[in-house]
Amino acid sequence: MTPLRHRTANETAMAVLDLVRRRSPISRVELSHATGLTETSISKTVRRLLESGYVEEAGQDSSGRGKSRTMLRLAPSAMHAVGVVLDDTRVQCVLTDFAGTLLASRELPGTRGTLPHLVTERVSNAVLQMIAGAGLTPSDLAGACLASPGRFDEEKKQLRLSAHASEWEDYDVQEQFTALTSIPARLEKDYGCAALAEHWVARDTPSDFITVYLANGIGAGIMIDGELYGGASSNAGEIGHISLDPDGPECSCGNRGCLERVASPQYLVAAAVADAPLAARLELSGARDTIRTDFERIAFAATRGDDGAVKLVSAAAERLAQAVVGLSNTLDPAEIVLAGPALELVGEIYATTIRERLATSFFMRPVHEVSVRLSGLGLDGAALGAATSVLRAEAHSL
Repeated sequence: MTPLRHRTANETAMAVLDLVRRRSPISRVELSHATGLTETSISKTVRRLLESGYVEEAGQDSSGRGKSRTMLRLAPSAMHAVGVVLDDTRVQCVLTDFAGTLLASRELPGTRGTLPHLVTERVSNAVLQMIAGAGLTPSDLAGACLASPGRFDEEKKQLRLSAHASEWEDYDVQEQFTALTSIPARLEKDYGCAALAEHWVARDTPSDFITVYLANGIGAGIMIDGELYGGASSNAGEIGHISLDPDGPECSCGNRGCLERVASPQYLVAAAVADAPLAARLELSGARDTIRTDFERIAFAATRGDDGAVKLVSAAAERLAQAVVGLSNTLDPAEIVLAGPALELVGEIYATTIRERLATSFFMRPVHEVSVRLSGLGLDGAALGAATSVLRAEAHSL
């Protein structure tokens, strides 16, 4: 981790809190060794965290030599938060405590074909029912985070869900959700939230890593020194719009041959439907409202060894691997985490392909490897990260 000696008191407190979260239970002596700070400085910072209620003592450890040590851990009940991921094909809602433990979850129909205010009402009702079922009220929550794909207009605090959902362009989902639930809300990108979940909930990631997230689109959450990198407008990581083929199909962003146009679930479904024997064999419809079902049929067929399905999925994995190599050469991460609902069935195909491409094409491979693994957080991952963004923001106000 970055040395703490020249950080502000608040930055130091957050860094120590992060160490407690990742290495819990941990003693003050261990925190001193990990941070390079004196035991006196650590004791002062820990006292501040204990008084805030974010950290609690977790008994004594007398396994070593000498005096037993008081161990520290996050205080799960310090706060609670809700995370919501708005996606074309599914909406995922979760409730977590401060440790990121999943307390409740709900899956709702996706946003496609439904007016924004109706989506917001549906989500608000589900969230209120979820927190009531956990014995909580809106006032017990630190807040909620609404995450989505597409462009995020930070200045106007609006989500731009997609180029095909113009009704969302001027809709203030943040304000409407808060009006319906009395829960303060924030906005984030879905792939950024997937990265936050790996950092806060999974806890076994390094400080510098990238989460590549596949849902209907493709994005990359970039963690640098334990912080999510947002770029100039909080939209960093839109790798779905890296042009891989200048002569490829036109994309809504204005480029040609974008990664999303040649590797996303929509592309795979369209390519499968164009293969009449494969489409008939898998009973694909190709309709916009059945993309999720069609893609799952293709993915399942690929896991069963269907030649046509394997060929399509493998080609998409190769294209993603091409983009990941470029991203890795640019950012030099320690680890790539693959996450998102599109990888639920075929994640191993993607992981294997990306590992093989990095082993032969990553520029820094003589110096270090980039590990590649699948997220273990399942379909709730990005929503857990959305809740995490609330917890982190609240903790930063310490």
